[in-house]
Amino acid sequence: MTYIPRKNVTDLIPNKFEAIRVAALEARRLNARARTLDVNLPGKITSLAVKRLLEGKVSWYDRREREIAIREEAEAAETAEAAEE
Repeated sequence: MTYIPRKNVTDLIPNKFEAIRVAALEARRLNARARTLDVNLPGKITSLAVKRLLEGKVSWYDRREREIAIREEAEAAETAEAAEE
C-alpha cells in the first residue's frame, strides 16, 4: 500500500485512531463477506478497506455526536408534547 497523507483520512474522520478502527472493521467485514461467498478479493484486504474509506463508501458515525443528537431529539419531543397539553 502506498503512503496515505493523514489529512486525507482526518478530513473524513477527525480522530486518526477512530479512522484506523473504522478501516479495521471494514477489513473484517470484507474478509467475512469474501469467505462467505468463497471469493478471492483483488489485493490486500486492508488496502481495499482503506481505499473504500477514502472513497466515502464506508458508513461511519461518531458515537458521541449520535448520542447528543438522540438526546436533543428526545428533549424536542418532550417539549412538543408539553406544548400540546
